Amino acid sequence: MKDNLIQVQTTVLTEKEARTIAHIMIEEKLSPCVQFYPIESICTWKGELEESKEFLIIIKSTQNKFEKIKRKLEEIHSYELPQIISIKNDNYTQKYSDWIVGETKE
Repeated sequence: MKDNLIQVQTTVLTEKEARTIAHIMIEEKLSPCVQFYPIESICTWKGELEESKEFLIIIKSTQNKFEKIKRKLEEIHSYELPQIISIKNDNYTQKYSDWIVGETKE
């Protein structure tokens, strides 16, 4: 039986904040693995065109952890309106699923 694996994405301005979020997610057993990497973003914010260098964070977890992840990100995130997006994973190996589920058990 497959579990409902997800990846939660958010962005931050600094590598330091990305690392802090990664450590919190892992320490609180919300994710066994968090990846982040630099990106460039162009968007509108409050009617103005914004260009910035950010870090995209990918939090690997299960659907039943999403609400806790969302609340934690809302609590600690530096952005006024953080991107918090959950992407469902439909295809993965059972061994990978077992690892994600096993590492996030409380």
